[in-house]
Amino acid sequence: MQTKKQCCPLCGNENHCGVAEGQQTCWCMKEKFPEDLIESVSQERNMCICPHCLHTYKNI
Repeated sequence: MQTKKQCCPLCGNENHCGVAEGQQTCWCMKEKFPEDLIESVSQERNMCICPHCLHTYKNI
């Protein structure tokens, strides 16, 4: 069962958050997120946007 921290705040799918899985790092720590994308989910603190949503947004 996924916790809220393991779900993308945009699509609700698994975000593959390494930190939520108990690791020291997360894939998102190596990515650059557009500021307006971060602001769109700022109320959902500590929830990673999934790789699919990030790459979809960057390609728009």
